Amino acid sequence: MINMLGKRLKGVATAEVLLAFVQSWELHGSDETSICSGTLDLLRAYLGERPACVWKNTGPGLAKITERGMVEMFYSGPERRAALGRALVSGSPEFDPCDVSVTSELKIDFEGFLHVPIKSHGQVHAMFSLAANRKEARDRGFVQPLESLAQLMAIALHHGKDQVATEGREKRLKAEVDAATRELGQTNHRLIERVKELKTLYAELQKRVLELTNANKAKDEFLSVVSHELRTPLTSLSGFLSVVLDEEAGPLGEQQKKFLGIAKGSAIRLNALISDLLDVSRIESGRLQLEMAECSMYEILREAMEQARPAALGKSLQFRLQANIMLPAVWGDTSRLRQVVENLISNAIKFTDRGGEIDVMAEEKGDFIEISVRDTGTGLTPEEQEKVFDIFYQADTSNRRTAGGTGLGLAIARGVVVMHGGQLRVFSEKGKGATFSFLIPRRRAQIAA
Repeated sequence: MINMLGKRLKGVATAEVLLAFVQSWELHGSDETSICSGTLDLLRAYLGERPACVWKNTGPGLAKITERGMVEMFYSGPERRAALGRALVSGSPEFDPCDVSVTSELKIDFEGFLHVPIKSHGQVHAMFSLAANRKEARDRGFVQPLESLAQLMAIALHHGKDQVATEGREKRLKAEVDAATRELGQTNHRLIERVKELKTLYAELQKRVLELTNANKAKDEFLSVVSHELRTPLTSLSGFLSVVLDEEAGPLGEQQKKFLGIAKGSAIRLNALISDLLDVSRIESGRLQLEMAECSMYEILREAMEQARPAALGKSLQFRLQANIMLPAVWGDTSRLRQVVENLISNAIKFTDRGGEIDVMAEEKGDFIEISVRDTGTGLTPEEQEKVFDIFYQADTSNRRTAGGTGLGLAIARGVVVMHGGQLRVFSEKGKGATFSFLIPRRRAQIAA
C-alpha cells in the first residue's frame, strides 16, 4: 500500500485501498474478529509478509484480537507493553525499537514495531501493530495511509456494533434493504471489474513510464474515471436512502431514522469530496471550462458571506464585510469566483477559535481588484505556508482533527484564481492568524504579475 501510494497514481491507489477494504469486509464478515483479520490480510497484501497484530482496549489494558506472524517477545515483555501503553495514552502512532531479528524465517529484519491507534469519537478503542523500520516510522508517506486505514477500521467496527443493535428491524424493511444490497452488490461487481481494468492499464503504463512525457495527464484521467465510477453507486445509495427516509417504503422508527440520517449525511459529504476531486482533475489537466463575463465582486462576496454566516455565528465569530458596494466589475466566472471565496471563508472559520474575528475585504489595486480573507486563527509557519496550496495538504495544527477537511479547497481556489489570470497568496504568522489574498483583473487581457 505504501509503495503504491508513493509511486503510483494517488487518486487510483486510494480508491483501490478503499474498495479492497470494503470487499474484505463483505467477504469476511462485519464482526470484530473478521474486520480485524481482513485488515491484516490487506496490510500483508500491500506491504508484504511482516508480523502484525490487532489489539482491543479493555480498559485495564490491551487484549489481542488477531495476529499474523507475531512472535511472543513483541507483546510479553514490559518494554513492549510500555510502547503499547504510550500509543494508547497519546492516541498517536508510536514506534517501539527492537534490537533483534523478528522474522528470521523470512530473512527480513525489521528494527521495531509501529503501533497505530484506532480511534472513534476521540477515544482509542483498538490498535494495530506491524513490524517496521525506523525510516518507515519517521516517513509521513508511510504512516499517514496507515492512520487512514485505522480510521476506516474504526468506521467498520462502529458499523458492526450498529448492525448488532438493529437486528430486530421489521421484515418489510429488511426486504427493502436486501433488495438495495443486491443492487449495490451488482454495482460493486462492476466497480471491481473496472478497477481490474485500471490495474492492467497501470501495469502497462509502469513499463513505459520513462518514455512517457504526459504522466500528469494520465494521472488526471485516472482520477477522473475513478471519481465518476464512485459517484454512480453513491447516487444510487443516496436515492434509496431518501426513499426510505421519506417513508415511501414503509414507516420507520426514531432509531431507524437516526441511523439512516447519519448514513445520508455521510453520502452527501462523500459526494462533495468526489466533486472536489473532479475539480482538481479538471484544473490540472486544463479541462475546466470557465464561463467568462463581467461580474460583480461585491455581490459574490456578499452571497458567499450569507452562505457561511450560520457557521460563523455557531462559533460566535465577528464576521465582517469591508467592501464598497460600487466596486468595479471584474472579468471572470461568477460561480467559480464564488467557489474560491467560499473555500477561503470556510477555511478561516475552521481554523478560528470561538469568539475570533474574520474580515472579508475588497480593494481596488490599479487594473485589479484585491480580495482578502483575514482571520485571527491558528496561523501558519513559513514551512506550512510553502505547502498550504498543495493537494491533500493540511497544516499540522492542534485543531486539525476537529476542523476536518480533505486539503483540496485551497488547491482548487488557487487553480481557479490562476485560470483567471490572478495569483493567490497567504500572509501569516504562527499563532496570529492568516490572510489569504488574490488579485482578479478588471480587464479581459490583464494578467497579475
